[in-house]
Amino acid sequence: MPLKFSRLLLLLFVVLLVQQASAEKKDADYIKAYYPVIYEAEMLVLNKEYSAALDKYAAAFKAVPEPFARDYYNAAVCATLSENYKHTFTYLEELALKGVKLSYLEKQEVFKPLHESKEWEKLQKKYPKYRKKFKRRANLDVRADLDELYARDRYFRFAEGGLRVYADTLRKIENDNVDNLLRAIQKHGYPGEKLIGVGDTIEQLPRFSIVIQRQTTAKKGFDFSEILKEAVQNGRLSPQAAAYLMETQKGTRYYKTRALVRVACTNKKDCEGDKKLKALNKYLVEDLSKKEEKTVNDLRAEIGLEPVDDYRRKVLYSLSDNRFKLGYKWSVTNFIVPGRDAAEELTRGLVLAETALAAKK
Repeated sequence: MPLKFSRLLLLLFVVLLVQQASAEKKDADYIKAYYPVIYEAEMLVLNKEYSAALDKYAAAFKAVPEPFARDYYNAAVCATLSENYKHTFTYLEELALKGVKLSYLEKQEVFKPLHESKEWEKLQKKYPKYRKKFKRRANLDVRADLDELYARDRYFRFAEGGLRVYADTLRKIENDNVDNLLRAIQKHGYPGEKLIGVGDTIEQLPRFSIVIQRQTTAKKGFDFSEILKEAVQNGRLSPQAAAYLMETQKGTRYYKTRALVRVACTNKKDCEGDKKLKALNKYLVEDLSKKEEKTVNDLRAEIGLEPVDDYRRKVLYSLSDNRFKLGYKWSVTNFIVPGRDAAEELTRGLVLAETALAAKK
């Protein structure tokens, strides 16, 4: 059976399984029940209304069977800042049960004032028990198998000669990785936090995501879009991560996951004094028309994302307050250019973020 045809059959089977699972849990449609409430909580965080945000987080967590670790973390921060320490430790426990290491939590500045408390001492004593429970809950064998896909992708790519020498080998590895990932999804469903945990830290994308990122439209790769969308609806993948992966595959920023851009120029003499380059070293956003913005927001809403301006506000806020996890590694792009021409090209169509967002409040 031809490779593409067999993959198509496998894709159809996987999607049918996911849709069936979704139908069996209609009350767990995360796009309707979870993400909108989380985004309300995050907007309250921007206004420093931590108690109100904490209530929103609690409501979101009750609405679904498996909340996301990132949201537990932000809820724990809200609880700490509003001095609701009972909830702080409840959510820290949930993070430990998802696989987050105590050493990672101990490094977070926002929780350091709690280190001398009896509650933190209890957390330390109970952590080994939480860790054992996590290892019983999560399928670490599946995680290890998926991590192997990442290792195989990198081995020849970073060997001496790289792509120039091992191009054919890498193409075969990429094809095999797709087939292995699809088989894992067929057997277990999309590998979300419940299945494989979140690693020692709160990872934004698990390592196996590299398999999806390699399958670009330009290379006529396998399109994971439908699988990713179903995973978002079922709470196995965050909409932000899905949007980033789909944009990477398509090579087009439909969802505007890159919220902010900053351009710096190494040749200051060439760039200074140019009126067109007043925005150098400042955070910029794409200047969208009302029609373009509506199109983007409609697409974002379909997979549970907030309006693009609210997303930009959260990312901008996260740059000055890193206590919360409101941005992503793909949210901000920094360019360093050698001179004026390159700087003008990269800043074309962009406007100052703070000015643009303030005008739309």
